[in-house]
Amino acid sequence: MPRKYSMETRSEAAALRRRRLIEAAVEVLGEVGADRLTMDMVAERADAATRTVYNHFATRQELLGAVQAHLLQAFRDTLQLDMPKTGKPADRLRQFAAVLFNMYERQGEALTTLLELDEPAIRAQVRDMRAWRRDRLEEILRSANGATRMPLGQAVAFAFVLTNHVSWRALREEMGLTQDKAIETTAAGLEAGLFGASATHTTGQIRQARPA
Repeated sequence: MPRKYSMETRSEAAALRRRRLIEAAVEVLGEVGADRLTMDMVAERADAATRTVYNHFATRQELLGAVQAHLLQAFRDTLQLDMPKTGKPADRLRQFAAVLFNMYERQGEALTTLLELDEPAIRAQVRDMRAWRRDRLEEILRSANGATRMPLGQAVAFAFVLTNHVSWRALREEMGLTQDKAIETTAAGLEAGLFGASATHTTGQIRQARPA
């Protein structure tokens, strides 16, 4: 029994170290970008030896892949936790956009850098996440039972574009909108484009949907 306990304790400690290294890599990535990130930087941020980083991640590419998986899993976990399973499709879409945009804001430059990185493993993860997001949108819009202004496939494509990371960045960086205004604008666009109605929810109401 003591031996089993010792093995479990070491396994838990290793899992915690790995998670801390990934979190440190997210911080460094957001500050310096993928091209300048080094294993030494991650080790210093995590208050660990560089060899500890290599014990968990054999290469820099493997570390970046783990970071991307960590960020994408956070998306899935947040959406599954915060997204209502019932209700009017327009309200569910508004919640969907709010949760997504707040995740984009929270993960910041780390996510932006990884999405632009031309690494096959990371690109595969990005494709999987986009497919997952597309499936969630289809699920919401299918519940409208044909009440959208366009066929289901087109409605999903429309919502997919309005809620993607590129659209969020354009609203925040190129249009100079605040986070709340970006969410409000997107929610209004989804409601008007898909259901032919103007958004009647206030920014304050949308803000209440934001994850803690």
